[in-house]
Amino acid sequence: MTSQALPIVGVPTTIEIRPSSFEDRQAIYDVLMHSEVFGRADAECVDEMFLETWQTAPRDDNYQWLSCWCDGRVIGFACYGPESLTQHTWDLFWICVLPEARGRGAGWALLTAAEAQARRAGGRLMVIYTSSTSRYAPARRLYERAGFTRVAVVPDYYADGDDLNIYWKRL
Repeated sequence: MTSQALPIVGVPTTIEIRPSSFEDRQAIYDVLMHSEVFGRADAECVDEMFLETWQTAPRDDNYQWLSCWCDGRVIGFACYGPESLTQHTWDLFWICVLPEARGRGAGWALLTAAEAQARRAGGRLMVIYTSSTSRYAPARRLYERAGFTRVAVVPDYYADGDDLNIYWKRL
């Protein structure tokens, strides 16, 4: 995938979406820790996934990573990849943008770049699992605006009162 510069509407700077490199590891961890959405357990889970990607031989089913850059620093990332035992179904596992970058196009750029990459790799649909809590409302709005449809709700999945929302989109 080649890098692409994308303008943030109304802002004189641009963001750049590019495949993550191993050197982005700490920045991705920091994005999660400063996200005001995720905590240490989430950051450690993502770090394990990140390390697994670079510590195994490249395979078609490895996690895929994108970093979102603005003004020389990582302001967000996405992790996505093919779902095992399916015919070309892809999952968006993680997408996270720093609070100061939200509402300025970074999340949209990451999501659409992940979709495009999955499509180029033969993906036929993408699935997203997310929480029903209010702090995830902006993410749910992003998914819906991008054409994803909520196709299922599993009550109390994450915790009592915190349902799993499953989103789906044909690529």
